Amino acid sequence: MKKSTTYFQIVLTVFLLILETATANNIVLNPGFEASPNLPTNWTISGPVATMQPVTSIDNYIRYSGSFALKMESTNPNAHGRVVQTVPISGGLTYLFSARFLAKDVGSIDKSVMIKITWYKGTENVGYNYIYDITDDSKGWLFASNKIKAVAGATAAEISLEFRWSTGTVWWDDISMETCPDVPARNVKVGTVYFVPPGPTVENNIGLMGKLLDEAGTSGCRIVCLPEGWTTSNTGLGMKKIEVNSLEGSASNMMAKKAKQYSMYIVSGLYSWVGDTLSNVAVLYDRQGKIQAVYKKVELPDNEAEEGAVPGNSFPVFTTDFGKIGMLICWDYAFPEVSRALALNGAEILFCPTAGDIRGTDGNKIISRSRALDNGVYFVTSINAGHSMIINPGGDILEESGKQGTLITATLDLNYNPPWDWLGNIGRGVWKGVWRKDRRSDIFGILGNYKTSPDPTNEKVIGK
Repeated sequence: MKKSTTYFQIVLTVFLLILETATANNIVLNPGFEASPNLPTNWTISGPVATMQPVTSIDNYIRYSGSFALKMESTNPNAHGRVVQTVPISGGLTYLFSARFLAKDVGSIDKSVMIKITWYKGTENVGYNYIYDITDDSKGWLFASNKIKAVAGATAAEISLEFRWSTGTVWWDDISMETCPDVPARNVKVGTVYFVPPGPTVENNIGLMGKLLDEAGTSGCRIVCLPEGWTTSNTGLGMKKIEVNSLEGSASNMMAKKAKQYSMYIVSGLYSWVGDTLSNVAVLYDRQGKIQAVYKKVELPDNEAEEGAVPGNSFPVFTTDFGKIGMLICWDYAFPEVSRALALNGAEILFCPTAGDIRGTDGNKIISRSRALDNGVYFVTSINAGHSMIINPGGDILEESGKQGTLITATLDLNYNPPWDWLGNIGRGVWKGVWRKDRRSDIFGILGNYKTSPDPTNEKVIGK
């Protein structure tokens, strides 16, 4: 009986080991660290400096699933260690990577917990990806996951689970990497206008802007951006407390009707009086012609403050049926933190209604392109003194116009995320992941902490 029981235990152990090393289509061996109660079989423990590595072991008490998890424990604030496994892959294919981890007494996840996939062609490093999308999971664990495309010609991927530059403890479990369909394009046609309404009446401005919205609607735009302060342009009325300078005024009503008529989102600058309070706002009208969102300009120039305007205090991101957008207004774009906060909150396109930039067209282009490139987002401006532009996440101007009364359009792929060659990073990094992961949120504070920032899908906001 004893012999039979021992045989059964051996068979069960072998079965579990096989199951652990070849689960479904997961190409990671020993993904849950179940193969040994002592060391992470199939994984290599390493680090830049051997004496600075955290203590790495198998934990049978704290784990996400199964019987074990990998534990990395540090009492050295300068520690840096990793566990690594190299797996065969096919270059050009897309892989879904995921992992669960638990951090205790770690100052900053962004700074100190890292997952890096490095692609190799033979022994040549040909590129890498960070795994940077991190969400809350059950039991206090976090779930990290991204779809990543193997560099063409690559034959192997090095999976590196790293804990660095902190005291505390990190546990890892359920590491997975398997082939998946390519990330499909998410195309949306956007439009913006270059238009300085001539006045002399508000009614004339509204009528002319309505014709540009007709053009945008008939051309198939799903969203269009209008400039700042256009309603009272060349009328001498400015920000005065009149009916058009409100969310219930004639200009707002016209835009609501056009949005509904063409089933098209509209972003527009408006002056908004509520009682005796004046705000400079960007309004988002949804496809049904309802006001979905209002952003209040945070950075007010002196001339607007002297008119009685008061600033906003937050950077909300709004969910449309094609993706997440952020809005900022004119002087806001001169402050890098505004665009960065919106991007960290999940915005994929930033719309910027603008009156103008006294530094001229060149300055306007430099700043607008920088905001796109800095944050890996599309940046769309509608201006009445300079050039209206549609800019991609690489900082390239897709379309621009400085011609009076023109609509420009472009089809944007919201899954556009090409690799760029990087000085200081071996191979090629994907920018959308690089800046989010490499920036020091522990120094910059909540503005820079994309993991612990409020959830943009719930349209929460980051304060100044």
